[in-house]
Amino acid sequence: MKQKPPHGLWFIAVSFFIAFYLAALPLPGQFQLLRPDFVGLFLIFWCLVLPERFGIAMSFIVGILYDTMIGTQMGTYGLVFSSIAYLILLLNSRLRMYPIGQQAMVVFLVLGISHVLVQWLKDWFVGGITGEMQIWPALVSAIVWPWIYSIGRGLMQQFKVQ
Repeated sequence: MKQKPPHGLWFIAVSFFIAFYLAALPLPGQFQLLRPDFVGLFLIFWCLVLPERFGIAMSFIVGILYDTMIGTQMGTYGLVFSSIAYLILLLNSRLRMYPIGQQAMVVFLVLGISHVLVQWLKDWFVGGITGEMQIWPALVSAIVWPWIYSIGRGLMQQFKVQ
């Protein structure tokens, strides 16, 4: 009797639980600006390695949960995360061929654009321009990307997620 491969949805859910925890973990003062965008990184990771299981709809759901967690207008991160998923799925075959350094540059660009979009949406919902643009999380996320990717791939192989 042939054994079915593990579905892997539990592993994706646990990884996003960890990402939400790391995103909510309090950091002192200026270190808050240097926090990597863990939810965005995991979203990019799953769209890149399992595009048939994690796509735009799942990204939208993760975004709605993230909106609920941090208290932004409902749908802000749903729109942003589904846009990230669309970009990564569009570039999926190219990104898989890139070396990890070039992937990190794409991660920086995609997350940088997402932070600009989030700030634009927050300004639009509030009705004024706050001018509090931080691009540091995108840069730190690009630096952290090689570790996220290699640890994620290793755990996927260890738990036989397909």
